[in-house]
Amino acid sequence: MKWWKLTRLLQAGFKGKYNFPYKIALLILGATILAASIIGCISYHSARRLIVDNLERNALLEVKQRGNKIDRWIGTRKAEIELLANTPPVRSMNWYVAGPYLKSEVNRLQEFQHFALIDSDGSYFTTKVGRALINVSDRQHFKKAMAGEVYVSDPTISRTLKQQSIVPISAPVRSNSANYRDTTAQKPIGVINGVISIDRIAEVVGKLEYGAGTYAFVLNSQGIPIVYPDARLIGNIDKPAPSLLQSADANLANVAREMVYQKTGILLTKINEAKVYVAYLPLEQAEWSIALVIPSHNLEKELIPLNILAAAAAILFATAIFAAIAALILFAKNGIRTRTEAILHRLTGRIRAGLGIDRILQTTVEELGTLLKLDRAIFGWYDPRQDTVEFCWEYCRKGLPQRLGIFGATGGPSGDLAARLQRCETVILNKTSASDVAGFQKSAHLELTNSRYATVPVLTQTNRLGYLFAIANRQFANPDELEVLEATADSLAIAISQSQLQGQIQEELKLLEELLAQLRRTEEHLVKSEKMAILGQLAAGISEDINNPINFIYGRLIHVNDYIKYLLEIIRLYREQYPQPVPRIAREIETFDLDFISQDLPATLNSLKIGTDRIRQLVVAFRKISLPDEANKERTNVRESIDNILLLLAHRLSPKVLVVKEYNNQPPILCYPGQLSQVFTNILSSAIDAVNSLDNSEPIITIKTDIVEHFSGRFIAVSIAHNGCRIPPEIQQRIFDPFGATKSMKNFTGLRLSACYKIIVELHGGIFTVQSPVQSEIESQTGGGAEFIVQLPIV
Repeated sequence: MKWWKLTRLLQAGFKGKYNFPYKIALLILGATILAASIIGCISYHSARRLIVDNLERNALLEVKQRGNKIDRWIGTRKAEIELLANTPPVRSMNWYVAGPYLKSEVNRLQEFQHFALIDSDGSYFTTKVGRALINVSDRQHFKKAMAGEVYVSDPTISRTLKQQSIVPISAPVRSNSANYRDTTAQKPIGVINGVISIDRIAEVVGKLEYGAGTYAFVLNSQGIPIVYPDARLIGNIDKPAPSLLQSADANLANVAREMVYQKTGILLTKINEAKVYVAYLPLEQAEWSIALVIPSHNLEKELIPLNILAAAAAILFATAIFAAIAALILFAKNGIRTRTEAILHRLTGRIRAGLGIDRILQTTVEELGTLLKLDRAIFGWYDPRQDTVEFCWEYCRKGLPQRLGIFGATGGPSGDLAARLQRCETVILNKTSASDVAGFQKSAHLELTNSRYATVPVLTQTNRLGYLFAIANRQFANPDELEVLEATADSLAIAISQSQLQGQIQEELKLLEELLAQLRRTEEHLVKSEKMAILGQLAAGISEDINNPINFIYGRLIHVNDYIKYLLEIIRLYREQYPQPVPRIAREIETFDLDFISQDLPATLNSLKIGTDRIRQLVVAFRKISLPDEANKERTNVRESIDNILLLLAHRLSPKVLVVKEYNNQPPILCYPGQLSQVFTNILSSAIDAVNSLDNSEPIITIKTDIVEHFSGRFIAVSIAHNGCRIPPEIQQRIFDPFGATKSMKNFTGLRLSACYKIIVELHGGIFTVQSPVQSEIESQTGGGAEFIVQLPIV
């Protein structure tokens, strides 16, 4: 994960996302890691090579010392045979004289199984059987001895000892008259032969070891094993075996080749898939080579301290790298976060300062384009009926033409453009008409390329949907950049919603000039004194200030109405008592039309009373919704909360929408009224948006309340259903996902469904579910509608 983040930052850094100090820090870190890694690897391998070379020399030296012992053992046996060949009994070549002597020597020397005295024609006597009935003139050891050489033969099969494998050692026997020291004085008259069991040779070789798991083997001059752990591979003169030079194991064949060439050395290789060291050397007293196979861990166990030291150094180095990466990531992200917070802070300041929405949007797209180094940053309004986007505010890099106006994508069904923008597909937008702001433009299209742009919806409190576009000539829309765009879009939604709300308030209260002046002063005071004020707090203050004078006017209108009645009655009595007024009064009565005033004035006062009563209801409902929650829960009637919300949303309900209320008696519940009102406001807003888009069906919104029983207790169930379009199954599965619901449901505005879910489930311990299509009487040809069910525990 750390390396992935570093790679992502590396790409972003060299594409200009981060500033120059970040790039310098990145280069220094990379160069340091590379240099330290190379130096560490070279140092480790150098130290390891020195230690391994020293261990190999020591192992080979020890094998040589022990191999020399084997050589001396064989040399001793050769010397014993040569001494026997020069004793008078043997040189007499008379078995009756030599036989008893050789038998006594067998008992004395102990290393030989028996001795044989061979005549020059190949016939012989042995200390085992006496006179043998076979001839050995064809044996190699006999021929070598007759040639005057003391010879150690390769293993062979004994012809007199029941097919036993033996190693003959032969020496020439000369006549008694010859000087035994002069080997060229006379041709040998016979041969004396001492027989050693091959098991005895294996026993002597087996004493050569170098820790657990080692084993030794002996090869003759043809590479045939004489002594070997696998008895199936052992061969002799009479029973040949395959040479190891032709072994299927290439590594073993290579070792055998070195031994046949009479070389001395130590080799690291693999035999039978095991990593081993093979130390080998030739013997001087026989035409053999001996090898010792040592498991690699026996020899390399002295490398453990070095490996531990290297591992500790690697861990420390990796820790330092991760710490540096974490610091670099923090440094890079802090730069983006700081600049993002700065632009959001300036945007919030403009909102609080009450700047015009045009100025806020234009300044925001310019700062957003500069922050993310974009080619274009555009804000536009989406028209679902025409499936077009009207670009109203734009930032574009120097040298690029502006793209203001109404644009649409041809060739797709209605609503296809919004879906394609949400998936960030490649889209070519063609201009359909000139914008009122920009006037006529020659540019006719704008190409949005996949992975090089991002769009974020700006959800407002009305049916109008805005889009914030960010376009760059590079790989774009990584998580950090999307986070900046979404945060900016949320702030823009607040700004637009505030602008719209202020317009509605001014339109509804334009007759109260003095109160509006007071509201403006109050608003200015709040903007200056409360730097972290939000829309709900402002609305709560406004409703409080409106409520007092409205109550005053409403209360006084009752008395004014009574006073007017009294005055009109007095005027009527005057007219009855004085039917002929004086000329001056008669002229005034005729001028002001006293009869009309008498009839119209009560009606006018009644209209004023009705209007002020309506304003009082709106203010009370608005205040209950906008006031912040107290620290503790309060007892609240859910029916009254829903009715207050419907009263505030009445301006959004078209005359054709039928709102059906099915309220059952239920007790007040303990809850946070403000947050619960926000949930119902968002559910009802989404329902109104869904049914307002219906053209050929009667739009219906059904609100039901009831008491239900669960295993955990009693709950108040509030069902809000509509017969608009159904919610697709793939959206229902992730409708409470904080990153899926609001972007997937085009008609859902205000608080995110994930936030509604947290308020109901986590804050109040309730249940929040969605069904679509609706299994009730309101299901129609529109697609089945949707039903939001909120269940709150009765405490």
